[in-house]
Amino acid sequence: MINYARLYYFYNLIPIRTLRFSIFVVLTLFIMIDLPSGLFSSIVSRYSGFLLSSFLIFEVFFYFKISRITPPIFMSKNIYDSFTLEALGILISSSNTSSLIKTLVRKKAVQFILTKANIKRSEISLINDISIKELAKKAFDLAKDSKGKAVTTTDLFAAYILLSEDKTKLLFDKNLKNEEFFHILLWARKTYPREEKPRPIRIRFWGEGIGENWVFGWTIETKKYMFDLTRKVIQEKPLLSGREKEYTQTIEFLYKNKSAILVGEPGSGKTSLVDTLAFESFLGNIEGDLYHQKFFQLLVDRLLAGSTNQGELESRLDNVITEISHSGNLIVFIPDIENILGASTFNIDLSGTLVPYIKQGKFRIIGTTTPGAYKRFIEPLTSLADVFGIVKLENPDKDTAIQMLFEKASDIEKKNNVYLTYRSVIAAFNFAEKYLQGRVMPGAAVSLLQDTVSAVKYAGKNIVDEQDVIAKIENKTKIAIGTPKAQEKKLLLNLEDEIHKYVIDQENAVTAISEGIRRIRAGLESSTKPISFLFLGPTGVGKTETAKTLASIYFGDESRMIRFDMSEYSTNDSVKRLLGGLPDEQGLTDKVFEQPFSLILLDEFEKASPLIIDLFLQVFDDGRLTDNRGKTVSFVDSIIIATSNAASEYIREEIKKERRIDKKFQEELLDLLQEKNIFKPELLNRFDEIVVFKPLGTKEAVEITKLMLKDLVKKLSDRYITVTFEDKLIDKIVKEGVSEEFGARPLRRYIQDNIEDLIAQKILGDEIKKGDKAVLSTDSSNAVTINVSS
Repeated sequence: MINYARLYYFYNLIPIRTLRFSIFVVLTLFIMIDLPSGLFSSIVSRYSGFLLSSFLIFEVFFYFKISRITPPIFMSKNIYDSFTLEALGILISSSNTSSLIKTLVRKKAVQFILTKANIKRSEISLINDISIKELAKKAFDLAKDSKGKAVTTTDLFAAYILLSEDKTKLLFDKNLKNEEFFHILLWARKTYPREEKPRPIRIRFWGEGIGENWVFGWTIETKKYMFDLTRKVIQEKPLLSGREKEYTQTIEFLYKNKSAILVGEPGSGKTSLVDTLAFESFLGNIEGDLYHQKFFQLLVDRLLAGSTNQGELESRLDNVITEISHSGNLIVFIPDIENILGASTFNIDLSGTLVPYIKQGKFRIIGTTTPGAYKRFIEPLTSLADVFGIVKLENPDKDTAIQMLFEKASDIEKKNNVYLTYRSVIAAFNFAEKYLQGRVMPGAAVSLLQDTVSAVKYAGKNIVDEQDVIAKIENKTKIAIGTPKAQEKKLLLNLEDEIHKYVIDQENAVTAISEGIRRIRAGLESSTKPISFLFLGPTGVGKTETAKTLASIYFGDESRMIRFDMSEYSTNDSVKRLLGGLPDEQGLTDKVFEQPFSLILLDEFEKASPLIIDLFLQVFDDGRLTDNRGKTVSFVDSIIIATSNAASEYIREEIKKERRIDKKFQEELLDLLQEKNIFKPELLNRFDEIVVFKPLGTKEAVEITKLMLKDLVKKLSDRYITVTFEDKLIDKIVKEGVSEEFGARPLRRYIQDNIEDLIAQKILGDEIKKGDKAVLSTDSSNAVTINVSS
């Protein structure tokens, strides 16, 4: 292997390649030039032909034999036997590590790594402390971890970068972890596979030649309701990555003259698998009765259009099947096959028409469906079990999904003439589920990248970076996922002060919420479940107002709050209503699906059905909930606040005794809630924070009253009317509008009935006009008075 590598390296040196070309040109010229007749010309002509023939024979031998030598087996006894000729030739011909790296950085695959890692050649420090042997061993380990067939030049370069990292800190400066750099190595291996897997030399026949469409007869009816999938995939040249096992299973079913149904979530790669099968079959890469088959896709909506009854549909389908069975070389692809097997969307079941023909081996079908649709519509149809093989596309593991995404990313780059940075691809992988709920990897990430590329190209750029992907997600979902910018940082650091502009006192609650939000944006909270709070306290002390304020300040709009009165879900039969997915009304999952970045307020949580409370145990743990239709919705980006008036009397009485709301007080309160069987321990333990709101004192009630009157002042100032309220009037409002039982809750109604109504009468009676100043106070009988001046 080493001798072959030396020859390969020497023969591909630029001076030697130049010499080879020169020899070819000179010998060809000697043959072509018409020299004067004589002994010399005869000798030159004869030997030139001989030398040129010998030269070309050796060139062919070198190209087809020597340059295609691959390691016989990936072995660890002599690691050099596991190197490609190119990698081994460079390795053994380099005098030291520096010269090795200088040679490697000229390779396209290595330049790909540098580009994706955002590393410039000038930033690579050349260190000779790393021995060639140590470098070879590290490269071997990387190739082994990559599940490669040989050690390549990319492995050698990656080995040097990783071994020198302690001294150079190059990856650290580029904000890349070793694991992420390894991903870039895998991407390079996928993009440049020919070094370890040379393309086989063989003749390929596309299709079956001229007039192939005539061989099996016309398919007039078929073309009415189908389109030629083979023609489409020839243009696209699809790739298959990460689904090799499922691809093989599908082929095995088709070899047995059975049809196949691919079961997987949207985005799992079902359609890509079928496209690849159609492409490989057309090229003739699949033997047996899958050799040169044509694939047509059934257009279910076109088949159904204009039909008046099931009998007419069956007649149409029967005509199509008759043509297909005569043609002999067609395989039918039916996406969402449940639509013709009884799904509610079309409410028809054509399995009775299909099954007899499939049993007779007249034609084969490949259908796709989701796991939910399979269980509901297909699994109960026992007649399908004999003729359909089921291929399940499970969610790929993280590494496999990333590799699948890298291949798709390279395809996106070629089609759109753009450049995707490594960071942009990884951002798409990490955040795709936020962008497209219900889609799985890698499909969700591919869609996100495609949408981002469209936005970037529209903006006149051709480089897609991480921030472009994040901006696309934030623009669509309103979920804050990027690093907080200066303005947001300032808000986060001063969140308590901002909330206190609208919420009086309740320091414990305001601090707990502010700290929770800061943890989320600093990336310290769990990424698999929502942050949750339980607000405990009497009515009218600011629990709901605090939630509204947070939604307004942090989420940007009070409408980002999803509010449910849990007293309306106290019975067991209300579970379905809350879960959502029903045609008549929106449930919790429907609203969260529409607004994943939102505050969920669950008022009077203790009044909810025990079954509903058990559902929230799942939400607090797993961050997801499945609706009545089987659709799973993520709650990860939500903030959940549950409020409860339970134990209000206990809180009120203890505060009257001037007890502080400390850890001991809270422990006693939680013990009381459990003793009275209001909340179970497993529920209380799942809240990130349990916050106790204390009853309002006179001082707090005065401040709340002033806040409410401030809103009225602003409304009137917009109409150029200045209003002020004297302290006597504020004291009257507090005394009459605040109660021990309901706290500050009656205040707003009191102000409406006794202050706003009075001002409205004065405005309508032209007693208060534009530009006037009104002072509201009380007289000796404690009645409200208005003194108006211009």
